[in-house]
Amino acid sequence: MSKNTQLPLITIVIPVYNVEDHIEKCITSVCNQLYNNLDIILVDDGSTDSSGKICDRMAEQDNRIRVLHTENKGLSAARNAGIDIAQGTLIGFVDSDDWIEPDMYSFLYQLMTEHNADITVCSHYVDKNGKQKCKLQRNELIVCNRDEAMELLMIDKLLHNYAWDKLYKKELFDGLRYPEGIIYEDIAFTFKVMYRVQKVVIHAQPKYHYTVRPGSIVSKRYTIHRNLSYFNAEYILMTFMVKHGYKNGAKHLVRRGIHTLKRLIMSNCPDETLIHILNQLQPYHYIGIKEIGLANVWRRYMMENHLQLYKKLYRFSKKIFK
Repeated sequence: MSKNTQLPLITIVIPVYNVEDHIEKCITSVCNQLYNNLDIILVDDGSTDSSGKICDRMAEQDNRIRVLHTENKGLSAARNAGIDIAQGTLIGFVDSDDWIEPDMYSFLYQLMTEHNADITVCSHYVDKNGKQKCKLQRNELIVCNRDEAMELLMIDKLLHNYAWDKLYKKELFDGLRYPEGIIYEDIAFTFKVMYRVQKVVIHAQPKYHYTVRPGSIVSKRYTIHRNLSYFNAEYILMTFMVKHGYKNGAKHLVRRGIHTLKRLIMSNCPDETLIHILNQLQPYHYIGIKEIGLANVWRRYMMENHLQLYKKLYRFSKKIFK
């Protein structure tokens, strides 16, 4: 796509924190987009390595780049700082250890204009240990209204809570910002933006490269803090869904809750925490075999009535079936 100032300006927000080995590749992939009417905001979130200097150097080489140096406040705060100064009518997000295909934003913009969509969505690759795996690829084009998109967001297979696989109309963020000080902030936020749309278009062609780094939080499967944060974010999402008439929200909440409890048991989580989650699920006890299956109903019953026995059985089964 040749340079054309008549195309709407797209703001790309890139939060940056201690990624000196990855940030140049990330920024270069954004600067080399076929869609080049871009407002690129690098938010240096108090990096203690050379990431901030690399951002400044690359800004000197491309006048579309702006660098904002801030105190370390986390990913959400960095995204919010970028949103606050965004000049584009459209907005996208890229994480600083990831990179994108050259046609990602031309692809998403074309979908947006062809279908008059508020949000367009692509798929992604997972890059790990030098290998690349396509997460999902379909030639089928999915056009959703708001309610259909919300249902897909709950299912979390075709449409995910990720910030970075989408192009948004900037107006969707008016009065909304990412919650700060938590992880899984995308889960606790994306639905608020999605609830404002009239149309979402999904074309699961991989355009984004999600990088799994050694020692990243993704690999820490059974940490108590990570799993509690996951459930708390899901609880915010699913209770919103139930409140606004999406009946499947209760089913998904119970499923996620039982899944989280199993992981917490493997991390030797205190019983009072497990019981607290079970109490949070109690209002949805009407969800039964039809919605969550016999196995989950049995798990819920055992955890509610025979927690110590279930913990022993579950840990034993995990040792046997590693």
